Amino acid sequence: MPRFHLAALRRPEILGPSRRARWRRWALRRALAAACATAATLLLVGVVRPPPPPTTRVVVAAEALPGGGVLGEKDLRVVQVGRDSGLVATVADLRSLVGRRLASRVEPGEVITTTRLVPRSPLDGAPPGTVAAHLLVADAHALDLVSAGRRVTLYPDTGGAALAQDVLVLGVDTPGKASFTGSLPGGDDGARGLVTALEPAELERIFAGQRPDGGPPRVLAVVTG
Repeated sequence: MPRFHLAALRRPEILGPSRRARWRRWALRRALAAACATAATLLLVGVVRPPPPPTTRVVVAAEALPGGGVLGEKDLRVVQVGRDSGLVATVADLRSLVGRRLASRVEPGEVITTTRLVPRSPLDGAPPGTVAAHLLVADAHALDLVSAGRRVTLYPDTGGAALAQDVLVLGVDTPGKASFTGSLPGGDDGARGLVTALEPAELERIFAGQRPDGGPPRVLAVVTG
């Protein structure tokens, strides 16, 4: 029976003794070494790199929203922000804001806080132990600087020491007969005021300064927060 001889297998050029084969082996070793170094670097970075900072959910305006507008789902979106961002009175549940009315204009991407909302009632958001009181302000133009949620110091309009400090504003009168910010419209005489959360002792101190003409006391409001 005739014998069949397998043809001699040709070695791959990369394993041969030629100069080209040696150069290819050297290039391959360099490429493998670079790949290993890159992998080791990525692994080291992954081990050393600190974990991402903790975040929390907040609701922001999806577009510019006017003051007095009623919030709908399409007006809002939820984003993640760092817990150390310093934001206070934030809202995480979008649905809890639907149907609420804004006290002032909100810009796109601005965080919606409870202080930007019109209170459902005069005491909505008031600290425990306080009462809601409407006070007339001697300088109506000063009310342009005040909005619900701000903090003010109240002084007598005749001068003297502060009557109450760090007072929470619950609402601000708006001029005219109609109000779209949840505040009370100003009176016919043009007098305007604000609704504040006062402790009973502060309220008594303010109303102890009744005007000589028998009218209610008026205060000067200075924004402090």
